[in-house]
Amino acid sequence: MSEGQREGLHLSCPTLLTLILLLFCAPALHAQKAKKPPTKPKEKQPIAEKITDNLYRVGAVAIDMAAKTATCPGEINMDRGTIEYLAVAPGGKTHESLLTLRVRPLHLQVALILLGLEPKNVLKQQGESKKPEGSPVEIKIRWQDKNGETQEFPADYFIAKQPDGEPAERHNWVFTGSRIFKEGFEADIVKSLVAVWHDPAAILDNPTEEGADNIFIVNASRTPKRGTRIEFIVKAVPKEPVSEKKER
Repeated sequence: MSEGQREGLHLSCPTLLTLILLLFCAPALHAQKAKKPPTKPKEKQPIAEKITDNLYRVGAVAIDMAAKTATCPGEINMDRGTIEYLAVAPGGKTHESLLTLRVRPLHLQVALILLGLEPKNVLKQQGESKKPEGSPVEIKIRWQDKNGETQEFPADYFIAKQPDGEPAERHNWVFTGSRIFKEGFEADIVKSLVAVWHDPAAILDNPTEEGADNIFIVNASRTPKRGTRIEFIVKAVPKEPVSEKKER
């Protein structure tokens, strides 16, 4: 699907209802089209479930409503080299992504909306100079080192900039949300999750000015070995309280 075709199909505001319909109806529609002979149904884990009052699960994404976090399983995909993505799903652009997360992209987007985050995708093409918008979030990566000790650092800790390998500045990310087309949810199609170089197909993006420049590399001196299992944690950034206007 070309960029021009995508432009014509773009829907400006993906709603939770639309995403829920994609989440639950798409598997059924696919099965109907396949027209396979009926077989004895197997017990399957539900797509989404409530675990406790504050804990939920959507696919492989664990949601903590009290902590305002969504946690995904994954692994270090690159421990050196040029990157355009912080994370992609399996089958995505793994040749230019620091992480691979074992999640369905739609599940991550639904999880973030359930946390109360609001997507606002204003981008139209990759590398666009326009600043991405959406609810701010923190992203952290957690893993066990070779001594069995738990390590946890902000995602930008593992990113550096060309040409001299200067570490990336500490910053929040934004929940832009991916786009919905007639063909389906774009992030599900291309498997893009978190962009460091602006991409409207991704669910989360880098809001810094340098996000419009394709200059990012893996910070090899800080990144665990390729294949290391990790937890990818997205945390909602609390909104700043609105100060009351003083009466005159």
